[in-house]
Amino acid sequence: MKRAALVLVLLTGACAATPTPTRDELAQALGGADGPGIAPTDLTHIACRSIEQEPTEFACRWRQREGRTWQGWQSHLAVSGEGWQLIDPPERRP
Repeated sequence: MKRAALVLVLLTGACAATPTPTRDELAQALGGADGPGIAPTDLTHIACRSIEQEPTEFACRWRQREGRTWQGWQSHLAVSGEGWQLIDPPERRP
């Protein structure tokens, strides 16, 4: 049991070190200046991992509500002083 708790603590610490957009920030990045609005409440399970070669770019995954179901999505995002921006168009996860 102690080993499982230690692994959980290590994984939690690793996740906390990677910047991740909030629901509001991701909704704003997905909507863009001219794009359709996405409600922050329609986004959940947001997780990002850093890209070694680009310290301000992240591979992100999230779940997005579509009608009565939740679909998995992914994209690359960049963070700067202006907030989060999409690098690539989002695509559905397999």
